[in-house]
Amino acid sequence: MKISVEEYSRVLQLSRIGRVGAAVVSAPAPDEGQEALSPAAVVELSPRAQEIRQIKFILDEIPDVREEIVQELRQKIEAGEYNVSSAEIADLIVRRTVADNMR
Repeated sequence: MKISVEEYSRVLQLSRIGRVGAAVVSAPAPDEGQEALSPAAVVELSPRAQEIRQIKFILDEIPDVREEIVQELRQKIEAGEYNVSSAEIADLIVRRTVADNMR
């Protein structure tokens, strides 16, 4: 899945307004018959790592295929209403090439 700048910005904005909370990561509780884990088995994440973890969870919830957009485009194509100029196509190709080269 390619993540657009808009999606990344949206996730960061959610983080800033508090919809992305702090992650609490600790060792799971021991099952019956298992020994408790030593303190060395507990993981503490930095605030930045917590933010990255939360962003990953949010991005994992975004579907790879946005069905509503696919259906809208399908309807326009079938109705003969989907027209894209060559200038728009060229612009998108250039923007995608620039974005890919920035990685």
